[in-house]
Amino acid sequence: MLNVEEIGAYKSDKILTLPNAKELITKLKSQNKKVGLCHGGFDLLHAGHVKHFESSKKMCDVLFVSLTSDKFIAMRKGSGRPIYPEKLRAYMVASIESVDYAVISDFNTGIEVIKLLKPSFYIKGPDYFNKDDAEINDEKDAINSVGGEIKYTDDPKLTTTGVIDYIKSNL
Repeated sequence: MLNVEEIGAYKSDKILTLPNAKELITKLKSQNKKVGLCHGGFDLLHAGHVKHFESSKKMCDVLFVSLTSDKFIAMRKGSGRPIYPEKLRAYMVASIESVDYAVISDFNTGIEVIKLLKPSFYIKGPDYFNKDDAEINDEKDAINSVGGEIKYTDDPKLTTTGVIDYIKSNL
C-alpha cells in the first residue's frame, strides 16, 4: 500500500462513521428522502467509478458510498492491494460532486452495510444485473430484508484491476 505522509490532512465533512451514517439515513428517510448506497473498494479511483456515482445519484435524493476497509481489500485482492489507504480512498470518493457522503466499512461485503444502514436503494453496475453468485444474491436478499430495492446503472464497465493489468503490461 502506498505510504501517505500526513494522511490526517485528508479530511472531509462528507466522510462519516457507520453509526453517524445510520443515524443520518434514518433521519433522511423520515423526511421521505430516497437514499442510495453504492459499495466497493474504489481503489485507484477512475472514470468508471465517477460515471457510476453520477448515474447512481440520478436514482436517489442522497447518495452514500461505502468503501471496503484496507484489511478486506488485501484479503480479496492479494499482495500490494489496496494501493491507496482507506482514508485516502474515502477522501477521493467524498470529493466527487455526485457523492453526498462516504463511509469506510469494516465488513467483508456490502451485505452487512446494507443491513446496518437500511438504504432505500442499493445500486450496482450493469455487470451485476444477470450475475448469479452467492454474494450478489445475498446483497439482493439484504436490501429486500430492509424494505429497499436493488437498482442497476447502465454505465460502461471499467475496472481497477483492468487498469492495473494494462499498466503492468505496458510498462
